[in-house]
Amino acid sequence: MKHTLNKISKTRFIRGINCPRFFPLFEIYKRGSKDATVSFTDDLSDLMTEENEAKKQALFEQMIEYETDEETDETEEVDLINVENKKLEVMLPYFNKMEEISAKYVQHKFNAPVVASTETRDQKRFEATIGDYSFYSFLDIYQETDEIIRVIEAKATTSSKFMDLTFTEDKEKFNFFELTPEGILMSREALGLPVGEKYFKKKQAILKRTNPIGGYLYDITYQRYVIEHFFKSNNIETKPMKYYLAILNHKYIFDGVYKDGQPDYYKDMDKENFLIRLVDVTDLTGNFLESFEADVEEVIHRLDHMTLVPFPLCPRKGKNKCMFHDICYKDIPKKDSIFTYIGNHNGFTDEKGEKYKPEDLIKMNMKMALDVPYSWLTRENNQIQYEVLSSGKPYMDKPRIKAILEKLEYPLYHLDFETFGSPLPRFKGEKAYDQSVFQFNLHIEHAPGVSDKDLDSYVYLATDHSDQRYQLTKYLCDLIGPKGTVVAWNDSFEKTRMKELAKLFPEFSDKLNDIISRTFDLWYVFKGSHHKLYDKWGIPEKKGFNYYHEALQGSFSIKKVLPIFVPDLSYSNLDVKNGDEAVVVYGNFPKMNKQEFEFNKRGLIEYCKQDTWAMVELLKSLREII
Repeated sequence: MKHTLNKISKTRFIRGINCPRFFPLFEIYKRGSKDATVSFTDDLSDLMTEENEAKKQALFEQMIEYETDEETDETEEVDLINVENKKLEVMLPYFNKMEEISAKYVQHKFNAPVVASTETRDQKRFEATIGDYSFYSFLDIYQETDEIIRVIEAKATTSSKFMDLTFTEDKEKFNFFELTPEGILMSREALGLPVGEKYFKKKQAILKRTNPIGGYLYDITYQRYVIEHFFKSNNIETKPMKYYLAILNHKYIFDGVYKDGQPDYYKDMDKENFLIRLVDVTDLTGNFLESFEADVEEVIHRLDHMTLVPFPLCPRKGKNKCMFHDICYKDIPKKDSIFTYIGNHNGFTDEKGEKYKPEDLIKMNMKMALDVPYSWLTRENNQIQYEVLSSGKPYMDKPRIKAILEKLEYPLYHLDFETFGSPLPRFKGEKAYDQSVFQFNLHIEHAPGVSDKDLDSYVYLATDHSDQRYQLTKYLCDLIGPKGTVVAWNDSFEKTRMKELAKLFPEFSDKLNDIISRTFDLWYVFKGSHHKLYDKWGIPEKKGFNYYHEALQGSFSIKKVLPIFVPDLSYSNLDVKNGDEAVVVYGNFPKMNKQEFEFNKRGLIEYCKQDTWAMVELLKSLREII
């Protein structure tokens, strides 16, 4: 069929190069019908809308990257075709503010006006005709003076990703990016500093679009390609051009000064550690252009041919997951597939030592977990999963679980935090993406099974957006006594929050550090691994699960484990059902009328209360079994 897709944005380009199936599927989607005779208008407004929605999705993915949640082993599926994410809508003003601050910072730093907007239709735009297609570039921030043009892409990531990138030459460690006297990050090579073989090896690694840094570089390389192609094809003599990323400075700590009720970030624009950090990537995007030309040719080839090739399948999760993922994976069973094997991304090895990735297995028509030969399962956990699936019986190491439970010291304090991880720091002492605690629930279990769901439940909830961390911390320290084990699900999350609170409020540091030393992760009872407290308790190391059930489907989130042991305790009947919804409720508190506020407040309290009560009930069920 003759297709009508002739306008290409950065989003379409990247999706099209990531997946050879994208363009034909997108053509069908845009037509709204499988009937090839139906046409659609591929106008510029369509492109702008798509670019805006894709930008929101990218922001959502960047936000998830910096979150540590009690359910980190289970990624929630997001509909990329019709993105309606209430959590993103709550966070969007913070992301938009970050872009606004970036634009003002660029204007201030280089003393020249900028063209900038969070809306695609108001951004500086370039168009380049390549073959039969129009390639469009929409720029977050554009600055042109008599001497130079600057193109800046705002990315809601942090500078730690760049400043932590190192290489070792002759046993000495160097940073790949260094700060200039003006406070701009640049590669060592661009700064004229000594570099060697290991530097170039690291550089080769990041000049790939699948690399965490490379993905950002690839985005702005697309912009550079279109802009420079526009000038060249129109015989326009250009000024020198510089390309930058504007990112969040991970070393910036908000000092708690407000102006008109909002954090006053702007007063620090002349300081070295301002909220925004610029990364000059002119040299790296220039290097990327060498391979980018080939990608342009490949995208045009795919547009010209529109072939629904069967493979490769796109990634199942993360930023490279295609909007048509569910279509391409429709033949993969939702239950007991090869993807339920923990560590499946590492592949499976046959008797001859040949390794197979999940995609290889699918090509061999191995889609179910039991289709994989047992002899190919070299990881003990995968062997346990196979045996559970084939026998229909759960696996349980009762002696080990019993030994662990016997070491718990009563009273038990079942603890759960709810946090708000804004890309912009809101309170004194916070950095970008700090998980600011706004609620906790604590269930006290006085002796095995002795705890009342209501009478032994204690809650602190910040019901507005004022800084209540001190009051929350004091109440938590008052509730937890000098003896007893503190129990959490994914205790690294709770421990990290308490370490942060101890640093903020030194008067509570001794108590909080003591609580941290007594905190145990109930997750370890099921999945296994070696908890830090096991050495103190005399529990020996062991590889493999302590427990596995078919219903887990490779996940050990509390919402997977709970129905197996306590089927009557469900989250489905709660008004707030998960952590994302908790963030949405808290984030919207200031916008609610009195009736909405009271309803949502109760819902939030009941949700957090359920998280801690679930652990009480899980322990009770475990004791009955062992």
